[in-house]
Amino acid sequence: MFFTSYQFIFLFLPITFVCFVLAHRLGGWNWAINFLGLASLVFYGFFGVKLMLILLASITFNYMLGNIIACLKDHPLVAKQTLLFSVATNLVMLGYLKYSNFFIDISNRLLDAGFTHFDLVAPIGVSFFTFIQIGYLIDAYNNQLVKHNFSRYILFSAFFPCVTAGPLVLQREIMEQLEAPRHPAFELRRLVVGLTMFGIGLFKKVVLADSIAPYANQVFDAASLGHHIDAGTSWIGAVCYALQLYFDFSGYSDMAIGLGTIFGIKLPLNFDSPFKSTNISEFWRRWHMTMTRFFTNYVYSGVAMSGMRNSARWRLGSVGRFMLVAAMPAIVTFLVAGVWHGSGWTYMFYGLMHGCAIAIFLAWREFSKIKLPAAAGWLLTMCTVVSALVMFRAPDISTATTILASMWGMGSFDIGTSLLASDIGRAFSMIILFGSITMLLPNTQQILHHDWPTSDVKPPSAEMDAGLLSWRLSTGSAFVTAIIYTVALTSIGAGSNFLYYKF
Repeated sequence: MFFTSYQFIFLFLPITFVCFVLAHRLGGWNWAINFLGLASLVFYGFFGVKLMLILLASITFNYMLGNIIACLKDHPLVAKQTLLFSVATNLVMLGYLKYSNFFIDISNRLLDAGFTHFDLVAPIGVSFFTFIQIGYLIDAYNNQLVKHNFSRYILFSAFFPCVTAGPLVLQREIMEQLEAPRHPAFELRRLVVGLTMFGIGLFKKVVLADSIAPYANQVFDAASLGHHIDAGTSWIGAVCYALQLYFDFSGYSDMAIGLGTIFGIKLPLNFDSPFKSTNISEFWRRWHMTMTRFFTNYVYSGVAMSGMRNSARWRLGSVGRFMLVAAMPAIVTFLVAGVWHGSGWTYMFYGLMHGCAIAIFLAWREFSKIKLPAAAGWLLTMCTVVSALVMFRAPDISTATTILASMWGMGSFDIGTSLLASDIGRAFSMIILFGSITMLLPNTQQILHHDWPTSDVKPPSAEMDAGLLSWRLSTGSAFVTAIIYTVALTSIGAGSNFLYYKF
């Protein structure tokens, strides 16, 4: 069951909200939280009972191990060993469900073995809920757990707005809100704000992302079939996919935060107009923000600290110290992030491309006295992002290299082979329109900045006055929201699944 389905919008969501309010009135917040955790498991069960049982097993295992780790604070060595065991178990299970067939393919190719694929279906969002719980285990080891019980942990781990595709929440972000809620279960203004944000996200997904997707699909499908694609068509396909993913993921992020707001749980911001970034580091502070935060805290920091110790031990110069403390941690972190997204060489190279780009940016900032103009920085950033997304979208390395070679002047320039000849004008017009939306219009949190809907402190960008687009509880805002819902609901199609659901 997807957020974009009529089943979710007209049945699951309203029934869950009404029962949530009733549970609160009958038994207070304990009943309401217990019900919301159960509803989240039921939501996930719509993808398959077996998948829901895997999620529940993961929740039970990590809750037990987290409590054991927390109880071992006076025995640090045993606590560390328990942490390593529990994290390793999570990673092994994730690897088995998501990467085992990929490693079988590698073994068959290198060893000429005849291993057959396992008949596995990785649970939707398995990377997300696994890493959410790994963060919980690390917090337990660091004595940073907020008071909680099993029902609250279920809600933290399986909360239906974010279990399938994020955001990657931290336990303290959720548990502190569940510990002593001071707001009513039903609050009209909060409900309207949440529904408005959900509607904006729905519009982004089914009206914007889904309408530009066919143009990207034509180019990538043609390249995968071995057709020659000219440079112009390759760029159009790549940019169309970048915009598709932008509005798809931005829409999902808005819908997740809006759903959390409806139930009085504020989720962290996950998307902040990343295409306005003027360097690649800023891009990753704005794109998939909770993933960036997770890997910065739990991967980059550890690798950088190790590099700092080694650089001091070996008495390296500025260049050697930079390589160990900044460049290599960035490359390793984004390589891990790329592999986290999925099994396949394309994801690995996607992460490697971004890791190298971050390392180059950090080196430029560290050693160069030249500061690029904002426009030049933006253009360089977008070229890097769009090129890397070709690797992210392509079904295999061959398809990706075909499109990238054409984009950068190393492939075919036979204009006559363009498969978008009949639609190229329309695709280009959509790129101009959608690109203008990303660059010129305020984002959702700016529109709703009077009723800040996330658990984050307002970033500077959110203080921008959205002018006439600023949302207020008024007849005018209600009318605009009604139009958004009408257009979105009549645009839902069979292919309205979120791209990030496969991760």
